[in-house]
Amino acid sequence: MHTSGASAARIPQLDRLNATPGTRVVFYDPTGSEHGLPTYPWKWAPKNLKTRRQLAALGLRPGGQAPVAQILWRKGGRVAYLYDIARALPKRKPTSKQLDALGKALRARRARRNERSAS
Repeated sequence: MHTSGASAARIPQLDRLNATPGTRVVFYDPTGSEHGLPTYPWKWAPKNLKTRRQLAALGLRPGGQAPVAQILWRKGGRVAYLYDIARALPKRKPTSKQLDALGKALRARRARRNERSAS
């Protein structure tokens, strides 16, 4: 399901905490043996792994790659998939025809919304 390599990064601070008797870092599974994908707690993912939104902010997209890791939080109820930034591709630029079609669709939606609010 996942590829190994850069995604299986261990975090020494979390390893030390897990080695301390009586403590356990929730959602720290850098090998993916427990959760299927390498898993990190909130804000502890390696720097080379980014979410879709973080990639988009950098002008990148996953480019067809499968998630290489994940972040879990809220008792496992929330997940954010992580992608390797080295394998990410630049965002695509829409063609002029696509931009025209988008403009037309947005104008139609605004017109429908105005019709509903007027009645």
